Amino acid sequence: MNLKIFLGAILLNVSLFAHGVFYEVVDGAIGIRVTAPNNIAISNATITIYAPEASLPFTKGKTDVNGNFAFMPDSYGEWRVKINVPSNHGPHLKDFKINIDKNFKVKSYEKVPYDRYMKILSVLGFLLGIFGIIILFKNRKKG
Repeated sequence: MNLKIFLGAILLNVSLFAHGVFYEVVDGAIGIRVTAPNNIAISNATITIYAPEASLPFTKGKTDVNGNFAFMPDSYGEWRVKINVPSNHGPHLKDFKINIDKNFKVKSYEKVPYDRYMKILSVLGFLLGIFGIIILFKNRKKG
């Protein structure tokens, strides 16, 4: 009798695991963060990912409340990303490429033009500021 109760309890416990939720953490996800120019996260932006040399989307979804979206590439190469941020004055569209290496890591990606030219703009701003200070001192001496 005790054996039947013991076996019944084991079977009951095993069947309970069939209704559980399981998860595992997998390396290799590629994350994208969508923000406004003032670094405020943009939620609900539509993101469409295209595998290398594919015309149909690999995956599609929306950014979360923190502006994040992630996907797991299944091949290396040049992946295309399209971002669509709707607004009351029309959609804001971005289209760029991400190069994934054979280890499924980001090798490179196209940066926003602002990021590409930030150093040049910073140096120009610095030089203009110094020039403005020199002109200010020269005009004070004349006055």
